[in-house]
Amino acid sequence: MDHIKLRAATLSDLDDFHSFFSDDDVMRYWSTAPYTDIAQTERFLRNMVDSEWNGLCDFAIEYTAASEAPRIIGKIGLWNGQEIGFMLDRLFWGRGLMREAMSQFLSDLWKNDKMGNVKEIEADVDPRNDASIGILKKFGFEETGYRERTVETHLGWCDSLYLKMERPTAVTK
Repeated sequence: MDHIKLRAATLSDLDDFHSFFSDDDVMRYWSTAPYTDIAQTERFLRNMVDSEWNGLCDFAIEYTAASEAPRIIGKIGLWNGQEIGFMLDRLFWGRGLMREAMSQFLSDLWKNDKMGNVKEIEADVDPRNDASIGILKKFGFEETGYRERTVETHLGWCDSLYLKMERPTAVTK
């Protein structure tokens, strides 16, 4: 049976991370162009591994299939302790795996005493990124604003759609 779990990233995840950080489709709405050199991915991963947030509110998404060894297929986490970001290897799109990862992430985040100061989560999404907007809205994120030309990326100037989710008032541990 296929299964995912969220776990702290490790440097041994480099090849898996590079498979999606170097993919044009996965990186289309990321803040940087696809990585062309594995050293770029290694710098990103090293920063993630060395962060105090690794395994607390920033995770690798590990996928296990019955006949295969576990592998990293994406990441999900908070940036600056408040803004959610996530990505998934294109080979795993359309299987409900990001929905499963988001469910685990939000459930664990709200139950984690160390993250009790997080009162809301924000998202800054390129309005052309229908898949990410759809996932966020399925989990109760609501639109809070829109701004044009907020960031210049490899795509040129991009707009931002802002969404927010407030901490549930009752969280069962």
